[in-house]
Amino acid sequence: MQQPISRHRPLGVSIIAIILIIQAIFELLVGILAIVAVFAIGHAITTHGHTVTGSVVDVLGGTLGGISLVIGILTLIFALGLWMLKRWAFWLTIIIEAISLVRHALGFVHPHSSTVSIAIGLIIPVVILLYFLLDRNVREAFRI
Repeated sequence: MQQPISRHRPLGVSIIAIILIIQAIFELLVGILAIVAVFAIGHAITTHGHTVTGSVVDVLGGTLGGISLVIGILTLIFALGLWMLKRWAFWLTIIIEAISLVRHALGFVHPHSSTVSIAIGLIIPVVILLYFLLDRNVREAFRI
């Protein structure tokens, strides 16, 4: 009878997952607070006789708060996937960091962009990509 092979989560993957969990919780809190605040503001505007403006504020604020909630939930799922060493989370990390790298690199073509902030924005995706692609322990943990 074969015993299941236990996988060891590399420290870097644990750190990235914990940071993502914190980010997800923050995003969820911001979404909830945004929805509550916007509906309160919309209600106050409507109470003062500006029904259309109050409705517009409610719809826009609810949409933006809802987007924040969806991002928070997806980030939490993604972080848990990394924590549990799911193969889809490995590939999703590669895709997200590659997109982030391209997005920050495109900052160089903006006329008023700060070179320092662009360079700092490029560092994190590069480090994560190199870590995930070049570290054999990470690839073995995700069975890649």
